Amino acid sequence: MKDNNNIKSPVNFQNKLEEVMEGVYDLIELSKENNLDPVSEDGVVRYREESGKTCFQVSGQFDRPSEYLESLLDIIRVNYEPCVLGTFFLNSNIGFLYDGIPDTSFQLGYISMTSEVNKQFDTFWDEDVIPHIEKCGYSFKDTSSVYAVASTGEGRYDLDFMDNVLTTLDSEFSIDEAINLMTASFRETTEGPTKDIYSGFCLDAALGNKIRLSLWLFINPHEHVIQ
Repeated sequence: MKDNNNIKSPVNFQNKLEEVMEGVYDLIELSKENNLDPVSEDGVVRYREESGKTCFQVSGQFDRPSEYLESLLDIIRVNYEPCVLGTFFLNSNIGFLYDGIPDTSFQLGYISMTSEVNKQFDTFWDEDVIPHIEKCGYSFKDTSSVYAVASTGEGRYDLDFMDNVLTTLDSEFSIDEAINLMTASFRETTEGPTKDIYSGFCLDAALGNKIRLSLWLFINPHEHVIQ
């Protein structure tokens, strides 16, 4: 008879869960767009510095908190997505993102949007995503790297969907780039590909025939920027 108790070490489970939650808290605090002071201008105590901000106060330090959280969840999800459409994507390749982090201070741009039903990705990109990027004040001319996570439901999660995303974003690996990546892997070097836009894909049954696109943009005009 199968043992359904998959948590064999509750103590280790709790410890790792606490580490994850603390890490997420620190990451959100590090990437905040605004700072919540412990005391308001009216003298209201929001939190005590010795105990720190609550989790909802930390996530509230963004211009678009829900959109930031959705983009963060998709960045995490794409690294663990079990239903992959290919190899040379963000899926289980979070190192692509690590390698793109600039050496100097930069702005983290974030986008997370959901399309209308049955809308093609290229149309969604042109009609909805690009205007939203501009509305948020982001500019590709100041952006060194873009990380895109495209999700959809079971009925559209296929090679045609993948191809539309890769073609629209120009994020597909060329043959030479793929060979260089495999060669670096065989040689166990840390040298990664030098692309501007990386894409990953997730299956989310709740979306049905809609598309959700989450983007992270590393905005730093002092770095190599997207042409």
